[in-house]
Amino acid sequence: MRIGITQRVITIEEISERRDSLDQRWTSLMTGLGFTPILLPNTLNEINAYLGDVMLDGVVLTGGDDILEYATESSATPERDRLERALIEYCMYEDLPLIGVCRGFQSIVNYFQGTLKSVKHHVATRHQIRLDQLFMPDAERIINVNSFHNLGIFQEDLPQDFKARAWAEDGTVEAAMLNDHKILGIMWHPEREEPTTEFDKALFLQLFGRATL
Repeated sequence: MRIGITQRVITIEEISERRDSLDQRWTSLMTGLGFTPILLPNTLNEINAYLGDVMLDGVVLTGGDDILEYATESSATPERDRLERALIEYCMYEDLPLIGVCRGFQSIVNYFQGTLKSVKHHVATRHQIRLDQLFMPDAERIINVNSFHNLGIFQEDLPQDFKARAWAEDGTVEAAMLNDHKILGIMWHPEREEPTTEFDKALFLQLFGRATL
């Protein structure tokens, strides 16, 4: 299965380069699950034509960068915002599974007109989250995850037609799904767990369908 992976934007001032960049652990995670990762450039002109050519089976919106509405002038990445909005629309139209991780979840919430708010004690830490009974029914109801974000989602700020599936101890939403679509957002980073947790393996395999391991 071919899974499209978005990338963060990095500017190297001393050599005047603006680069797409991806944590190498994403490749390890996806190939370890039997998927073929397809890295998606942020500066595509004909996005839908490109997506038709590469024939994706699903998409991951990865972490890093600030969404335009919440970014400073120096941290804004409008090219990535444009790509990720197009990817959400493409997955909706083609009925493809999509998972947003951290910033990727924020992108989904922003696209569907939800609201992000500043949160405390969620940067470079670990905490427990509580899972909804219908979310991964065979998993433990309380799991421990990493956390690297300063913008979060509260229950009342979820977009219409989204169902919260996991919550942090402070009540912020850690996972949510769009009703009747295979679109999921999570706030933790599966790629930063070494080794990958059994929960995250099961989550990706369930969303994208079982790859050949």
